[in-house]
Amino acid sequence: MSKLQKINDVDLKLLRVFQSVVNCGGFSAAESQLNIARSTISTHMADLESRLGLSLCHRGRGGFALTDDGKVVFDAVDQLFGDLDQFRAKVNGLHDQLTGELNIICSDAIVADPRFRLTSMLEEFSQHAPEVVIHISTNSLPEMEQALLDGRADLCFAPKHRELSTLQYQSLYSEDYFLYCHRSHPLFAVPADDLTNADLEACRFVHPGIQTAGQASLAMEGLKRAANAYIYEVRMALVNTGRFIGYFPSHYVQPQLTEGSLRALMPDNRHYTVDIAALTRRTATPTKLVKQWLTLIDKVYR
Repeated sequence: MSKLQKINDVDLKLLRVFQSVVNCGGFSAAESQLNIARSTISTHMADLESRLGLSLCHRGRGGFALTDDGKVVFDAVDQLFGDLDQFRAKVNGLHDQLTGELNIICSDAIVADPRFRLTSMLEEFSQHAPEVVIHISTNSLPEMEQALLDGRADLCFAPKHRELSTLQYQSLYSEDYFLYCHRSHPLFAVPADDLTNADLEACRFVHPGIQTAGQASLAMEGLKRAANAYIYEVRMALVNTGRFIGYFPSHYVQPQLTEGSLRALMPDNRHYTVDIAALTRRTATPTKLVKQWLTLIDKVYR
């Protein structure tokens, strides 16, 4: 059996896929996080096993499970990427002045929320690190999670719908989500006292399109998933047809509520709360730039 002689960029990519599959608990669950098809994940895993000359996992009707060799390799992968993070942190720490580039990704779900004090945070950071080039973009939660794990992002801001063991979360504030319908929807005119769960479960529901947990999963329980839309503008377009119902954060729908074009359905029962959080890769030695951001977040939100 051949032994691994050296590690190249392709190997690192395959190891990242393996790490994500294990963290997600299987191929299917890893599809949304990696944003690649299950068949592609299977191919990557087969390539990695061939490259290492080892069987890493069992997959089939019995479910996903690591082999003994797979457990050893997984622990080694965590150590490898942790060591890479420490190397980057130590090298960056050699510079007294904060320099370099910082990659930030924000969820579109929060950029318009006045409680998301991005301008204040940028102002604070720019005062302490005027030489740092900042790259800011928006993306979906699965893409942000993977970008952090891949090292393509240093810091992300998003609703904390789930928690991965490989990421660290710093809560900023909480957001309430309610279930809404458009005024052209049949339920809009139904008196609140007459609405039942059966009425809602008979409607076509726009799902966020990501894995949810806790309060969110309970609030969506029993609803008929008829469409998937992570981006709020797209979700709202579906709800505005009068043929769908969907969840939105309170701040996002305030203008429509004021003008009377939307209505919350059974708000006492069909709602959930999500923390808006700063996400970073879990590491023993975060970079100086990330440390600076986490410090100023405390200052802005204290």
